[in-house]
Amino acid sequence: MELSFKDKKSQKLFENTIVDNSEEDKLFLEEMANDNEVEVSSSLSLDSLEKIAKKETIVKSKPLEIMEVDDVLNSDIKIQISQLNRIESKQNAILEALEEMSKPTIQKNIENTTTINRDDEDILKLNLELFYTKLIIISTNSKNRDIQNLLITLQDISQHLFSNSFYIFSKDNSPIKEAINMISLIGMGDSILNNHIDKTEKLLKEIDSFGKDKIFQQHYNFANLLLDKGLLLNSITLFNELIGVYIIESIKTYSKNIDRYIQIVGEEDNSKLYSQAKEFIDNIFVKKNKMIPLFPKHIAPKDIDKEIAKKLENINRTWSNRGDKGVFEKYIYISNRVRYIRNRVAHANMDISFKDINSELKKLIIDFNYLAIEKNIFKK
Repeated sequence: MELSFKDKKSQKLFENTIVDNSEEDKLFLEEMANDNEVEVSSSLSLDSLEKIAKKETIVKSKPLEIMEVDDVLNSDIKIQISQLNRIESKQNAILEALEEMSKPTIQKNIENTTTINRDDEDILKLNLELFYTKLIIISTNSKNRDIQNLLITLQDISQHLFSNSFYIFSKDNSPIKEAINMISLIGMGDSILNNHIDKTEKLLKEIDSFGKDKIFQQHYNFANLLLDKGLLLNSITLFNELIGVYIIESIKTYSKNIDRYIQIVGEEDNSKLYSQAKEFIDNIFVKKNKMIPLFPKHIAPKDIDKEIAKKLENINRTWSNRGDKGVFEKYIYISNRVRYIRNRVAHANMDISFKDINSELKKLIIDFNYLAIEKNIFKK
């Protein structure tokens, strides 16, 4: 809008009042004077904003005072100045209304935040602590759906661990990955909850990595984990089988024919094969009795049993020539001692303390690690 004055002196006086305004300010005033609609980042209309502004009792910016001029200031000038006052008041009203408006993005974030009440948080803390210390979940009841789903999944993992059933952890749909994703939905809490979450997540990642190992290494890692969590019977049962697993996995490397035969004939019943393997080497290197078959289905030793026995004798002789005499006998001692402890623990009213058994088993695992993992005594 272009302002015009009949009196040149009045025009000059008016121009002096806006000489300090920037070019952008002039454009804004012109738009407001023309009552152009102002775009704002809100769903409220300009009329709504004006209604909100009318409720305000305090105006932050004082309206432009009508200037006192000479009598030559005619009514046209008064009209223009009054119009500027109205524009400025409207501008202040809009700014104040916008300041009071809530921001939609903030509201959206609040609605998406998981709400955890005190009871649910206490249930979560207790169960997470029991899981990473003892591998147990005592309750899955929670009003919070995310927490309840997480606890149900952790309980499923616990049941697999207690039953020494680890195959599920090697599958693509492993509950470990599901549990880790669920933890991310819970978010973070106070320092205590955060600590429980961190330790639980660390344990889950360890279990996940164990599930990807070969069967021998997998048994070894889980046996250590279960013993560390105080699950002695589970650990000793697994460790007892592990001793046979290592023998069979080593024998598979002796030839392609032996490997194929074990897969076709021997692994129809893995537990019996692992148990028979321990008896097989004990009979050869300690008892030194008449040779028994390695494979449970063999009534008497066959050529493949004799071939395997001969290879083992050659390997043992090589260790002796290198100065490591008796390594096979040491391994067999571990095997027999673990089996003895396992039988004692599996029966009620055992006459030895848990502390003593736990201590001895840890030492046996260290010895096993040295012979089977570090030295790999049955390697070809």
